[in-house]
Amino acid sequence: MRRSVLALVLMLVAAGGPLFAQEEPPLFENPPAPEKPAPSPTPPAALPSAPPASPLGPLPPRLDFARWQVMTARERQTFVEGAITATDMLTTRLREEVVNAKSLQRDTLSAVLRFVNLNSPRRAPGAYLKEMERIYVTAEGQKLSMAECFRMAFERLNVPAAVAPPPQVSKPPGEQPAD
Repeated sequence: MRRSVLALVLMLVAAGGPLFAQEEPPLFENPPAPEKPAPSPTPPAALPSAPPASPLGPLPPRLDFARWQVMTARERQTFVEGAITATDMLTTRLREEVVNAKSLQRDTLSAVLRFVNLNSPRRAPGAYLKEMERIYVTAEGQKLSMAECFRMAFERLNVPAAVAPPPQVSKPPGEQPAD
């Protein structure tokens, strides 16, 4: 009987407990509901994909010295940055593929890695841009296409120390010819 009385009391407390509970204030104030629902945000309009016109007019179709002359400094910089980035991505990817390849022979692997090491960019794009400008100052350089000029600048600046010619020894002051 004690158990049944205890069970009955527990059921009454569980059912009637909320009736005797004290109401508590809310922890956070709820803002009043707006009278008009907020309009749904519209997605931003897509940016135009057409490039802006060059300030000097349309560029010549060929990538040669004539086009280099009418390009702005920013366009030249973008050309060189793109070439450096493409070269770097190619050599990085080639290095990853060759290193992970299991079926390459040792001499093939070393030849490919040598090619990758010799053709990985070693300097900032600004250095290659300056070298291209030095090349295009010469009469022979003005006959080159932009790709050939970039390749020449790349080869001049990217020579590793082991392949580069030794530095020239300066002559003592007594042996130098007088001006």
